[in-house]
Amino acid sequence: MSDLSDERPASSPARSRLRRWMTPIAMITLAVVVGIAALREPSKVDFEASGRPLPLPAQGQILAVSEQEFEGMLVGQLGTPVIVNIWASWCAPCRTEMPLLQRAAQTYDDRVVILGVASNDSPEAAQEFLDDFGLTYPNVFDATGKVRAELAATTYPTTYVFGADGRLQVTVTGGISEQRLAAVIENALQ
Repeated sequence: MSDLSDERPASSPARSRLRRWMTPIAMITLAVVVGIAALREPSKVDFEASGRPLPLPAQGQILAVSEQEFEGMLVGQLGTPVIVNIWASWCAPCRTEMPLLQRAAQTYDDRVVILGVASNDSPEAAQEFLDDFGLTYPNVFDATGKVRAELAATTYPTTYVFGADGRLQVTVTGGISEQRLAAVIENALQ
């Protein structure tokens, strides 16, 4: 009498080949799906500033603002494109792009407003960051995180380009290159 537990069906050559290719095929499929998700444009945020126009903060100081005050600052700039950059002092890509934003603020002077928004940070660390980089363009402090939430920023840094009409034109998640920054500013000026 034979023991059935010792008997195993013989593996066919076709089944062996299929098993050998399953893992690489699955990995390639996963890589393609992740790549497509990473490269697609983020969905556009439905954001339109409203409220009473407010002035921008003075050079070199960081002012804590509410969501309504931030919107008022954007309303106060109607007629001029505004580049809003969400940043944090602990963010390495933010440190890389700050000099680019400073140069853009100086280059485009009164034709474009660069407005930094420190979020998910401490006021002291944010002010030290501004001082370390010698940033002169206006910056505000998002103490509650509501500005960041309203703009749907999930990545540091994130840059938003508002046209002179106040409408959001472009969102750039992650660091921005000097060439991309110049291109989005030039497009906003048209």
